[in-house]
Amino acid sequence: MASTQRDHWSHVWLQCLLLSLLLCRNVVLADTNKYYHTSTLCLHENDQAMYKKVDGAVVTSENEDDMRCVVTFQTDSILQAFMLRFDHLALDCNDHLYIFDGAHEYGKYEFDLSCRSTRTDVGTILTKSNYVTLKYITDNRSHAGNGFKLIITAVKKPGAGCKNFRCLNDLCISLNLTCDGVNHCGDNSDETSQALCGGEEYFPS
Repeated sequence: MASTQRDHWSHVWLQCLLLSLLLCRNVVLADTNKYYHTSTLCLHENDQAMYKKVDGAVVTSENEDDMRCVVTFQTDSILQAFMLRFDHLALDCNDHLYIFDGAHEYGKYEFDLSCRSTRTDVGTILTKSNYVTLKYITDNRSHAGNGFKLIITAVKKPGAGCKNFRCLNDLCISLNLTCDGVNHCGDNSDETSQALCGGEEYFPS
């Protein structure tokens, strides 16, 4: 009797272990801080959408011709949203960067950025969902300096619980995004003594 029960529980334990391994295979963890250049990011079929799960990313573009690129970024948690900021924004009048607050390029875009768009005018963008989709289209002529540098950060909004790093502006970001040379908080507090960037260990409050 005892042997039969042991065999039964061993079988149950083995099934649970196999199920856990199967689930782990299908879990995609967020990339901490990725650097993408559109010339390599967009080396795919024109209408094939890409999905990237990130905590933070830096996307740069420089003088690309005849490009049509669609990429969707997703946060690791549905409790997060994305903050987008441009360190550089200088598009040609025939080039367009469309920003959609969601997982698809369909429907109404939130922003259509082109030659009249400046960093100051655009400012900081905070999505409502935990997805953001970028659609970048360029013509066959580019000029020196054309392009952009976009910083994308998964954040918890003010008032939400924070077990990672809390910026001085009360946004919450991944602790792995601190002290990496990129202003993910928007107020640069993740790159200062506030984040203990001198090698000390940080303990969230």
